[in-house]
Amino acid sequence: MTRVLLISTYEQGHQPLGIAAPAAALFAAGHDVSAFDLAVESVSSERLQTAAADADLIGLSTPMHTAARLGIRIARQLEEFSDRIIFYGLAANSLGELGLGRAISGDTDLQLVQLANGGDASDVPLFDREPRLVPERSILPPIDQYARYRDASGASHLAGHVEATRGCAHRCTHCPLTPIYAGRLRLNGAEAVLADISQQVSAGAEHITFGDPDFLNAPDLAMELLRAASSRHAGITFDATIKVEHLIEHQNLLPEMAKLGVTFITSAFESVDDHLLEILDKGHTAADLDLALDLTTQAGIAIRPTWLPFTPWTSAGDYLDLLRFVETRQLVDVTPPVQLGLRLLAPSDSPLVEPMREMNSLVAYDVDGLTWNWRHADPRMDALQAEIASMAERQASFPEIKAAACRALGQEPWPDVPAPHVHRPGLTEDWFC
Repeated sequence: MTRVLLISTYEQGHQPLGIAAPAAALFAAGHDVSAFDLAVESVSSERLQTAAADADLIGLSTPMHTAARLGIRIARQLEEFSDRIIFYGLAANSLGELGLGRAISGDTDLQLVQLANGGDASDVPLFDREPRLVPERSILPPIDQYARYRDASGASHLAGHVEATRGCAHRCTHCPLTPIYAGRLRLNGAEAVLADISQQVSAGAEHITFGDPDFLNAPDLAMELLRAASSRHAGITFDATIKVEHLIEHQNLLPEMAKLGVTFITSAFESVDDHLLEILDKGHTAADLDLALDLTTQAGIAIRPTWLPFTPWTSAGDYLDLLRFVETRQLVDVTPPVQLGLRLLAPSDSPLVEPMREMNSLVAYDVDGLTWNWRHADPRMDALQAEIASMAERQASFPEIKAAACRALGQEPWPDVPAPHVHRPGLTEDWFC
């Protein structure tokens, strides 16, 4: 039996599946598993050191960029145990070069089991087709310590989180899944997902987030899960992340999804510039954004777009057009300020690194930041991004951001578009990568 310590630093406001899923596989293989979720648990340095010293294997979950950066800090605290540390997850690839531990990516649950068994992770397929076990959540803090769901009336509800699939069928060039999965998609197994929903409902959840990169990558599975879960748990509500192109392609499913309890959808709109959307390989055009808004509105589902406002390809006009779109489509209430100041991340394995090198945008690789630093051809854009990111930290209003952008870019502010405040369903924590 191997003693395994799993550590999560951040997983977008919900109970970390990056712990619960591998824990189930490790327990089933006969290993002892303990865990910390440092996003909600206060763990002293002494306690962390003691737990690490008692473990034979230390897994640091790095599902996204923020978690990876925080994971580096933890690994440095535990540097004397670096021979036991394994970074695992989407953002793990570049961490193995730091000398703080080994790194694995792909479908890591079975790789962790192989390591705990004393074997070599490379002996396990990176992208296996095995269905997953029901995640082991008993070793995690209770769900009332995580982000909650607010319904259309503003009432708060405990929220759970599941994933029906691993990977993604698409290859958006800025997405962290693309270098790892390269268009591969794996199903986790309907019964395991439904059992996971049930155990979270038993723990008090009244809302479930489907956290898949795209819930309609596997539309038949998605609808099977919604129908079964809503049948088993009357009154439960859901949200999901769905690409614009899938909202259009599967528009016939949206009315039924609403009836089954889907109250809001997160969708990566990214930009209103067709050239940038093509570079990002998003599979949709700027014109498609209005269609997606119309389709979800007609179905009675709120939509929460996400944006990528600052890239080397984003002109001053593009940024102002994005602000106009947000305002004229009455999306201000569902656009957190942080979304308007985001800057493109370019990890070492990003498909966008070479195009950025060719246009002389790259400056230097930030080892601790896990991204290439880059500069815009128009210095005003870099200065504006820094300003708006700072404004977002203090939760500046949309009119303040609009005024700052117009001032910085020499644009006369356009007249404000009056819009009544309407509360739309959502979670109490704005997730970010």
